[in-house]
Amino acid sequence: MKRILLAVLAAAVFPLAAQADDLSYTFLQAGYSYAHNNSNSDSHGWSGTGSAAIGPNFDIFGDGSRTSRSLPNDDSSHVNGWGLGGGFHTPIAGNTDFVGDVSYHQSEITGVNGDVNNYAGEIGVRSALAPQVEGWVYAGYSDAHNDTGNIDRSGNGKFFGKIGGQFKFNKNWGLVGEVQASSGLQQYFIGPRYSF
Repeated sequence: MKRILLAVLAAAVFPLAAQADDLSYTFLQAGYSYAHNNSNSDSHGWSGTGSAAIGPNFDIFGDGSRTSRSLPNDDSSHVNGWGLGGGFHTPIAGNTDFVGDVSYHQSEITGVNGDVNNYAGEIGVRSALAPQVEGWVYAGYSDAHNDTGNIDRSGNGKFFGKIGGQFKFNKNWGLVGEVQASSGLQQYFIGPRYSF
């Protein structure tokens, strides 16, 4: 799985020739997600995202996920999550958009009292690198806490970086790969996307 993901990202970051192509902000995607936590647990499962363009420069999006988390004592727990957000995008070159997003995400974790609430913002660029390839690079900041304060307290957030790409099989279908990394946490996603 990691080799497939790296191949998708390499194709997105190192195309033979960059050409202009439409960037769709209306799509549905779902696939496999994996997270590695340096301190105590890994998780894997499925996640899905839907996005809809609102006019030429704005979009709204939502996501859902269900993952299983392994713990150091050989125990496990489940994480159910959902999120909502909105974004702004504007062209800065013939084939490249500047993108800014804000989002809220809520997770329910087995064995943790209270929902975990995460607020995030990110900025970056998304580019049509070739007729069948697009890529994106973002930098952002997130702050997670829960009702009892025993997950990262409010104000104890983290910066993160994200890189991703899509190989388009045709106008509608593509394969997406994405990696997000912050201090102590790496998240991976791979799955199909249907663009409208």
